Amino acid sequence: MQIKYISWMPAALIMLMIFLFSAKPAEVSGKSSLAISKVVLSAYEQIVDYVPDTAEAELLDRIDHIVRKTAHFIEYALLAAAIALHCRVIKTKVSYGLLLSILIAGLYACTDEYHQTFVPGRSGQLSDVLLDTIGAAAGAICFSLLGILVRHWKLRKSR
Repeated sequence: MQIKYISWMPAALIMLMIFLFSAKPAEVSGKSSLAISKVVLSAYEQIVDYVPDTAEAELLDRIDHIVRKTAHFIEYALLAAAIALHCRVIKTKVSYGLLLSILIAGLYACTDEYHQTFVPGRSGQLSDVLLDTIGAAAGAICFSLLGILVRHWKLRKSR
């Protein structure tokens, strides 16, 4: 099978992963991110040596918010990079592939937030669409820069 026919699969798998995460009710999703947040808080407590019990709940809420938003950013950065990979495999112009990957990931973010309005306890947030699209832009740009570095490295190696 030609690679151009399967190069879209990483993007499709990431879209599926995002869909499945978004399909979790708020309570289930919250428990997942809270588990990660508790690990981060524990590491923070070891670094600073002491966090008052009165501040721990507020700090955990802040960390959980950061964990959730970071997850949004990373998911869409990976999605855009996977779309850019497909664009590269099918040999689209670099700038077109970059824009296309950001556009597709941004549109998927819109559909994902709409999908969340049907999930118990969840809601669609315009701020999440913006964050997702910024993540997509970062992922697409990083993928493009990586491509430039690889081409530069190959040129230097061939000399």
